[in-house]
Amino acid sequence: MKKLSVVFTAMLGAWSLVAAPPTVPAPVPGADASTVKSIFSDTYTSPFKFQTEYSDWNSDQFAATKEVITPFAGNADEHVLYVDGLSTGGTQHNAQIALGTCNLSGTDKLHLDVYSPSDGGIGEFSIYLISGWSKVVSCGVWYDFSEKNDYDKWISLDIPMSNFSGLNLSDVNVLRIVRGKKGAAGTTVYIDNIYATVGGGTTGGDDPVQPGEPVIKAAGNPDLEAAVPPVAAPTPVHAAADVFNFFSNHYGAGKFDIAQSDYGDPKTTKSIVTIEGDDEVFKIENLVNGAKANVSLGAPNLSAYDMLHLDIFSPGSDQGIGEFDFALTNWSGNGNDAAIWLNITDKGWHGQWISIDIPLSKWSGDKNLVRFRRGGKGSKGTTLYVDNFYAYKSGGSEEPNPPTPPTPPGDAVPTAVPTVSLAADRVASIFCEQYEPEGYQAERGIVSAGNWGQNAKQRDEFVEIVPGNSTLKLTDWDLFPFKIHRTSETMDLSQADYIHMDVFQAGALDETNKEVSVQIWLNDKDNKVAQCPLLGVRHGEWTSLSFGLDYARGVIDLTKVYVIRIKVGGYPSQTIYVDNIVAYSGTALAGDAVTPPYKQSEGTPIQDSTSGTLPSIDKAYLGVNLASASGGSNPGTFGHDYMYPRFEDLYYFKAKGVRLLRIPFRAARIQHEVGGELDYDADKSDIKALAEVVREAERLGMWVLLDMHDYMERTIDGVLYEYGVAGRRVWNSSSNSWGTWEATDAPVVTTAHFADLWKKIATEFRDYTNIWGYDLMNEPKGIHINILFDNYQAAINAIREVDTKAPIVVEGKNYANSQAWESLSDKLKDLVDPQGKIVYEAHAYFDRSNSGTYPGRYDQEITNTEIYRDRIQPFVDWCGKNGKKGMLGEFGVPYTGHAQGDARYDELIDKVFAYLKEKQLTATYWCGGSMYDAYMLTVQPAKDYYTEKSTMKVMEKYIRDFDRSSAGVDGITSDATVRFVLDGDLLTVTGDTAVTGIALYDLGGRQILSGTASVDCASLAPGAYIARATTATGMTYATKIVR
Repeated sequence: MKKLSVVFTAMLGAWSLVAAPPTVPAPVPGADASTVKSIFSDTYTSPFKFQTEYSDWNSDQFAATKEVITPFAGNADEHVLYVDGLSTGGTQHNAQIALGTCNLSGTDKLHLDVYSPSDGGIGEFSIYLISGWSKVVSCGVWYDFSEKNDYDKWISLDIPMSNFSGLNLSDVNVLRIVRGKKGAAGTTVYIDNIYATVGGGTTGGDDPVQPGEPVIKAAGNPDLEAAVPPVAAPTPVHAAADVFNFFSNHYGAGKFDIAQSDYGDPKTTKSIVTIEGDDEVFKIENLVNGAKANVSLGAPNLSAYDMLHLDIFSPGSDQGIGEFDFALTNWSGNGNDAAIWLNITDKGWHGQWISIDIPLSKWSGDKNLVRFRRGGKGSKGTTLYVDNFYAYKSGGSEEPNPPTPPTPPGDAVPTAVPTVSLAADRVASIFCEQYEPEGYQAERGIVSAGNWGQNAKQRDEFVEIVPGNSTLKLTDWDLFPFKIHRTSETMDLSQADYIHMDVFQAGALDETNKEVSVQIWLNDKDNKVAQCPLLGVRHGEWTSLSFGLDYARGVIDLTKVYVIRIKVGGYPSQTIYVDNIVAYSGTALAGDAVTPPYKQSEGTPIQDSTSGTLPSIDKAYLGVNLASASGGSNPGTFGHDYMYPRFEDLYYFKAKGVRLLRIPFRAARIQHEVGGELDYDADKSDIKALAEVVREAERLGMWVLLDMHDYMERTIDGVLYEYGVAGRRVWNSSSNSWGTWEATDAPVVTTAHFADLWKKIATEFRDYTNIWGYDLMNEPKGIHINILFDNYQAAINAIREVDTKAPIVVEGKNYANSQAWESLSDKLKDLVDPQGKIVYEAHAYFDRSNSGTYPGRYDQEITNTEIYRDRIQPFVDWCGKNGKKGMLGEFGVPYTGHAQGDARYDELIDKVFAYLKEKQLTATYWCGGSMYDAYMLTVQPAKDYYTEKSTMKVMEKYIRDFDRSSAGVDGITSDATVRFVLDGDLLTVTGDTAVTGIALYDLGGRQILSGTASVDCASLAPGAYIARATTATGMTYATKIVR
């Protein structure tokens, strides 16, 4: 039968990992030559041109390398296409092959064999075809070598020609080879056996479905006049024990929320209709080309399932859609299409149920939404029906009529509201009409406090379950902040002991029936914050909760409570009803779930506020990022969206031995207008707050690295610009994301603006003695390396006009990627600082995506416990080769105790710290700081400054003796057995036991000089080096020296 999807077949021979090029040929094609239209293959004769000398589509006129090579010794007849120089992001390098006039009409699929080497290979692969020399169409397939760990072996891809929707297959002129954004940042790929096949291209006999391929079949009973399915969808055959149900009466209730809003315009109409008596079917209307009908699936755990099933019905007589596809995405709308693009009209399948089974391996990441789509082919109707949407385990048992299994509770609706049994003199009402005069809520009652980082799709409304009584309903709820008074007055709760509320948890539970829990955070008028613990709630009934205010007493000013935040626990979003919010005094209400009594910390806060002396700036440091001002809305509100590190944060980390702090800030907060002055006159001046932290760190004897945490971007009135780039992105409120990049005539935020801002910052901080460096920009993203270089050089020149002392720190492209530093950021070695004090900063994380998000379990994210070497060593090598000083500005893992934590992460980070110490690479851990005490990667203690994170306990082992050099400036170690002395150009080593050899290494571990008792270092470029000495007893001693 015809193939209807992409087929991925890995050739899993027992090959050892090798560098490029491949050491074995691609698999020999098995398709009969009579069914093949060959483009590039030694197995078949090709009638088409294959011209590598053809201009590429690249954003900067870069020319990719494209060569037909014979890489296999003794086999000069085996040809392979070699492509190098591919890249993506702000700078795109794609490789194009001219095919002349290539007629692929009548073919069903396009085959390619692809090989990406582990040494320099691309992480993600795809192709486009171009017809009429101008019509560009994607194949819709992005093969992720990194995720599948399929490097160093041939991968066979079979792409349905139906994927190339809109392409004139009779006139295909160009093959475009591209690299995606996922996986490794290499630039090389090898390709062989490019051909299209007719009728499946088999060697004879039936054409069975290949592993990983969807199965699509029609029921065969069309009724082209029916506007509604005349019969039910085929009865599912999978055993209930093997099924995760979303929408199928056959398996009971599931999470399938059709109230989920659609993305973009026009909007579809979605409803549940009943056929054949009581069989519910999902109906979509107004599904025009370009519309997307979204349905929420909650947060399912599908790790035990490998297939997805659905049945669809498109009515005949031009009522139903002609072409169908769907996608699974996360809450943000990021995901993949199934890429089946089923042409229902062409197949004559209208008026009957069509069953689709597709592997879940098609999708990675969270699957929170299903998005139904219509293509442009076939009937222009706009109606579609869907039924039996569920995941299942392939190979499981089949039951013609499996029993309905117990299912998680679905959505529920309250029919009544509790009353509160408290005397009025014990109550201060916040939202409880039982204790309020008529009209109170309308005049002075609660109101949403706006955006505090909650789910963008969240909705709050007041409903009447009981006539005359308002109840708060929260849909897609994860965080609801509300002002106690809509008049922005505060409330005095200092005499209260508890806050009571009644909560009805209405949203569906997951397959484990995991409990939903609720907690509250309280903010006073000065934006101090206190939080109460989580309390569980029951599904489908009211649960009464009492949160003890002893958790807030002494933390915030309870006489001026301003905002209360209601937060979800256990689920990313939920639906709840809330009523009867009151503060009350005395003992807790009988029958309420009550927070446990607050316990003072059992230990003394870990604090060292004593004055200190700055250690040498040339030491290697293991420090920490204090990230309090890095996040939140930008610019946001000081004290609400962000804050600056508390002095207690400094005292804690000083007590742990930390002497280097990287402190992020945002440009728009310290400079309100581009090109304007710093915000000295603001009510809450950011620049003054930042200076207070630097001043206190100076008193403590702690170095500060000032980090502009803006990704080389600046937002002005809802428009995003990049420094020095002629373009912009406009915020799309309907999709809650930035729109596509639009070119402008000239840069709006210029290189001169960037340089001027840094000059003003340096002017503010030049007189402090503890500025370890000015970190010019955190994690530049897609900006072109030449523009980034110009921005940096301009800022260096501007800073040196006012400050010649402090080092200047520059980060590389693509989020300061350490692993791909040389390929992405090598040009930065040519930056010139007249003071010779440039430090190069890279970042590295150890999850699969190298993003620091660690979304999966430990075993999913960490497949190689030496991954840190793969990620960091390329940067260390680059620094050593070029004689540059480097640092690792961000790295981290989840702490044990966090939902994403695992004790094995502590073992991993122990290895990382040891590696960094071995390399003497200054590093700052991400992260610490107030507001980040519960963040996944944090080393910030709890608010008691006593309860510590597991990762901090590991880190503490390395902090105090991280540097191996002397405390002085003369290069003498503190080790009494062997003494290293660098006097001018001469390094001399003496010891209690005779020294038999000396060797000098760069920070990349390469030996560059050696001697017996002394070494002439005149040839060394300025920088840091490792000196090792061996004594007659066989002992080895090492230290760092700095020229």
